[in-house]
Amino acid sequence: MKKILACLLIFLLLGAGCRAPGTAQAAPTPAPAAEPAPTEAPQAEPAVTEAPVEEAAPAPEEESAPSEAPAEYAFSFTAQTLEGETVTEAVFSEHDLTMVNVWASWCPPCRGELSELATLYGRLPENVGFLSVTVDDAGDLPAAAKLLEQHGCAFTCLDGQGSPGLMAGFLGQVMAIPTTVFFDRAGNQVGQWIVGVPQGSGSVSEAYLAEIEARLAQLNK
Repeated sequence: MKKILACLLIFLLLGAGCRAPGTAQAAPTPAPAAEPAPTEAPQAEPAVTEAPVEEAAPAPEEESAPSEAPAEYAFSFTAQTLEGETVTEAVFSEHDLTMVNVWASWCPPCRGELSELATLYGRLPENVGFLSVTVDDAGDLPAAAKLLEQHGCAFTCLDGQGSPGLMAGFLGQVMAIPTTVFFDRAGNQVGQWIVGVPQGSGSVSEAYLAEIEARLAQLNK
């Protein structure tokens, strides 16, 4: 009997540690969830400020120098130099005054003043031009060119008879040579013609310079 009671006591002591049947097992307390690591907000990329592009200013248009060429000439012509170059009435617009000396290789007074004309050409004012016009026939043009070279004449010489424009403009009215005529920028005659070699107290070139000054004064130049 004592053994039976001792066995019951041991049994009861061991069952205390177990849950009774039908009793719900307490839910385990969940471990606190780990706080998510804070996500850093993406940093906004700094806005790129484009530097304003300055448009290149258009280059200023160069003002063309005012042309002194007249709208209309007193007469028109096209002539060839003894070297074969072409000259037109536009040559007058290059100077305030242009001196035109008409001559021929077979004319003794004309040949006699060639050296003086060469000297005159080197002393002309900047606003005065000079043209030589020979009335030699085509066959005599080489002789005219040779004479000019021999006397050191560096000015332009035109073939007068080969230019209908020159003949109609004034050359057809020349009755004796040498004859010198002066023209303004538009081809208008300035002053009287000089027929023959001008005479004065000094040289022929100085006499021509005096005539030039007188005509410049008429043009207020």
